[in-house]
Amino acid sequence: MQFSARLFQLICTVLLAALVAGCGSMPKPMRNLGKSDVDFVMDVHAKQLKVQMVELTRKLYVRNPIQLSKNPSATIDGRIEQIFGPEESISLPPLVFDELGGVTGIDAILLSFDESFEGDRVFAATVGLSEMLRRSYNHQQEFFIIDSLDEQSLYNSARNIEIFVWRLYHRKDDNGNPLIYTNQTTENGGDISFDRLFTKMVMIQDMMALIVADKTNRGITKVAHGVAQFVFLPVP
Repeated sequence: MQFSARLFQLICTVLLAALVAGCGSMPKPMRNLGKSDVDFVMDVHAKQLKVQMVELTRKLYVRNPIQLSKNPSATIDGRIEQIFGPEESISLPPLVFDELGGVTGIDAILLSFDESFEGDRVFAATVGLSEMLRRSYNHQQEFFIIDSLDEQSLYNSARNIEIFVWRLYHRKDDNGNPLIYTNQTTENGGDISFDRLFTKMVMIQDMMALIVADKTNRGITKVAHGVAQFVFLPVP
């Protein structure tokens, strides 16, 4: 009887592994069998972050048309597809481009704020930010029982969004103009929609970091807020 129980357990384990491995080709109800509650939460957070990033990219190009014009063949929708792929696709295209010298992630963000850079700053910034955030989700858009995330990387990515925003508002050219324009103030008020968008993104990452930390029973090493304004944190 003991042997039979062990054999049954082994068979179940093998079947579960096969089920998860084959989830990519299964209908949605079958795919859900390989998911825990936290996996569903990961799915939602990753997809919402992509939605926010697409909106950010569009808004930055509308606010900075001169950046788009640096590539005569570029359109806003074309740039968005370059970075995020087709709208309904769950796969993500690689974010390495010759026009950025092959840099991506935090290096691409830094390039967008380099005064000597003559290319499309919005493209460099959104490519860099997107790659950095994708790394915090292991370059995945869908998660299953066997998948796991690192709470520190999620936390660090939230702080990096804040650092990115600080640089957006403080990095200026020799004439005192922002290198990349965002919120616009007028006599009748102002447009603070960029602030709301960045706040949503930070909240998504902070919430996901707390959820993963609770799941893994691991702590998060926090950083002093003042220091975080200047130095991007690693997101392996």
